Amino acid sequence: MRFAEPDKDGAATYTFEGYAVKWDSINLHGEKFARGAFADMISAFNNREKTVHMYYNHGWRNMFDTNAAMRVGRWVEFEEDDIGLRVKGELTQGLPLATAVAAMMRHLTVDGLSICFYNPTEMDYEEQDGHILIKRADLFEISVVDEPSDRSARINRQAETINNLADERDACDMLTKLGLDQADARHFISKLDSIMGTSAGDITEVKDPFAFLDK
Repeated sequence: MRFAEPDKDGAATYTFEGYAVKWDSINLHGEKFARGAFADMISAFNNREKTVHMYYNHGWRNMFDTNAAMRVGRWVEFEEDDIGLRVKGELTQGLPLATAVAAMMRHLTVDGLSICFYNPTEMDYEEQDGHILIKRADLFEISVVDEPSDRSARINRQAETINNLADERDACDMLTKLGLDQADARHFISKLDSIMGTSAGDITEVKDPFAFLDK
């Protein structure tokens, strides 16, 4: 079993993931995003030509509190799948606001994600019955928020828990919450270690009985 690697000061990076957009949702602004709307943005990000910032509650708009306006982390992965825009992020270690956000996420106080994107051109959206369909969007930032405008845009609790396993105790705690007792949890981890420890070099090579025909 592989755990999050601690850095030199002993703390593991707090990572989380979830959906910033769901294809089937219409947000409170009357917007719906088409599949493929973020393809160009993701391509630019993967080519290191694009940065998408991370804030708490769109803090960049806060002109009166510089602490609230600080970025709390960075987004490290974007993917469009059948559900929506899946994102993965890391919170900045040592930053008080980021530490507070991590504490709220652990305690389930906040679990929303909300996007902020540049105004689309007329070619990039169309008005439909009751909503606007956005066919192409370029993100400025994605925030961890209390209440997202897309009510279904949420952090993935299971993935967040797994991403932040730091040691065997964390793994045991997670397994006991899923219904195993401590003994069974430790047995499961030990068995998984044994399975994952089997490498390709440990597998006996099967000889081809007809290899002589290739000579």
